[in-house]
Amino acid sequence: MEKAKKWMDQGIAFVTCTVLAVMVLMAVWQVFSRYVLNAPSTISEEFLRFALIWVSMLGAAYAFGNKKHLAIELFIHKVSKKNALKVSILIEVIVLLFASLVMIVGGVQTIGISMGQSSPALGIPMASIYLSLPVSGILIICYSLFSIYESAVKRKAEFYSEDMETEWPATPLDAEGRSMK
Repeated sequence: MEKAKKWMDQGIAFVTCTVLAVMVLMAVWQVFSRYVLNAPSTISEEFLRFALIWVSMLGAAYAFGNKKHLAIELFIHKVSKKNALKVSILIEVIVLLFASLVMIVGGVQTIGISMGQSSPALGIPMASIYLSLPVSGILIICYSLFSIYESAVKRKAEFYSEDMETEWPATPLDAEGRSMK
């Protein structure tokens, strides 16, 4: 599970960084062509807008997966340690529902509606821009499942550690309870 999460993190980070680097180059080209050549680029503004949408959606999924997003932990701090794990799993299930219904189902419906449209300057299908919503939803679902799995493993480990909490003496004792040292 850890390998899959690490692979996903690296893939998203690589794509996001690459797109950001291209965005910087396009922004520099836009400024250069507008103010030096006096002939503004017709495609750079639209490309930057669409690239920003993709970077934002991929970045949101990455931030969610690495717990770097804005989180309201009011409930987790108000409950006991034992119940905090249950509340965190419940929150992950709510995120799963949101990502499934709003991001994936809503995103697919939006793609269907925009199927015949294309962008004015670049001429690319608008569906490819709206595809960022379900892709981000799928990534968030994967991260949420990773988190639920980690919570379940943690809960299992805590359960067994509570059962086995026995005070063992620091030094071995003989049959009569005397130190063997």
